[in-house]
Amino acid sequence: MNKILISAALLSALVYGGNLKFQSGYIKAHTSVFGDSTIDPTFHSANSRLTMGKTIDTLKGTIEVSMKNFASDNKDRDNHMQEALDSSSFPKATYNISSVTENGGDKYTLNGTLSLHGVSKPLSFDGTITNADKTVHIKARSKINMTDYGIKQPKMVLLTVRNQVDLSVDILVK
Repeated sequence: MNKILISAALLSALVYGGNLKFQSGYIKAHTSVFGDSTIDPTFHSANSRLTMGKTIDTLKGTIEVSMKNFASDNKDRDNHMQEALDSSSFPKATYNISSVTENGGDKYTLNGTLSLHGVSKPLSFDGTITNADKTVHIKARSKINMTDYGIKQPKMVLLTVRNQVDLSVDILVK
């Protein structure tokens, strides 16, 4: 009897569950400094190890970015950000989705843990998630403080970059 139950569970996971891989989109980390509100390093690639059953609230797994893969509109700024993030010692940032809460319609909260700069902290994203034609579209926002992750705020001459970083995710996984 146990073998039948295990077989049914595995078959069910194969039929309804699926591995979702990053297809396209971006993950943006916006901050600013006095006189420049357009500090928007963006990741246009990511690795994902996500699974999902029949419903969006079963979405779980990780999305990972290489800290060396972000780019803004200023190469010098990117180099300074690489130094501040110590990307050679901490080459990846990972978000592990532990649960998804439906908030009505296509609105959801992604609950999980962000691991950045050697520090892991709980973090939730609010936004929309849609599932059509075996493609899941995640569009969500959250915010962190650099200092919560042991990152010293970069300075530009006498100005310090804002501690808060606004995170925006707009990705397709399939």
